[in-house]
Amino acid sequence: MSVSHSARLAPFQPETVWTLKDGTLVETRGVRVRGFPLSALTRFRLAAAPSGGHRRVLQLSFGRARVIIIAQSYVGPGRVEDRLASFSAFARILAHHAADAAPAARFNLARIEARPALTWVAGFLAIGVVALLLSSLGAGMAGVGVDMAARMSFVLILLLAALPWLSRGDGFDPRDPPRDLLP
Repeated sequence: MSVSHSARLAPFQPETVWTLKDGTLVETRGVRVRGFPLSALTRFRLAAAPSGGHRRVLQLSFGRARVIIIAQSYVGPGRVEDRLASFSAFARILAHHAADAAPAARFNLARIEARPALTWVAGFLAIGVVALLLSSLGAGMAGVGVDMAARMSFVLILLLAALPWLSRGDGFDPRDPPRDLLP
């Protein structure tokens, strides 16, 4: 039994078709075909837009290789086609088969609400570091400015180091994915 979902990811790309055949996820984009055995799956991450709506993204990790599957298809400039029905059916079947083939895989719901806020804070802190350095050099206090900028840069590095942990989401049962995300 083969199940498939298709979407056009970008304006100048051919339509991408994802098919589940005999325990293998096959991604076909034009003449390019890639296959990923479900037994090699390490992470199954489902994300939805924080504002709601029909935008859904499925990110699958097979070791170092990643596959992104989306629920919308690009139609034209500023226009997308909603394919949530086929995406939901495909993601449910894929999760069920992946749970059997890769019992060690992690099934997560992505939290994407905190990442933009932390990114903005880090950006403003980086601007503050540059402004502090420039103003201290202009005032003739380079030593104090470099010292303060180094401390602020350390805080900036800590903030950026926290970004990967913010994307970790809540786990879910792959045999019964959440109905609100996959109707």
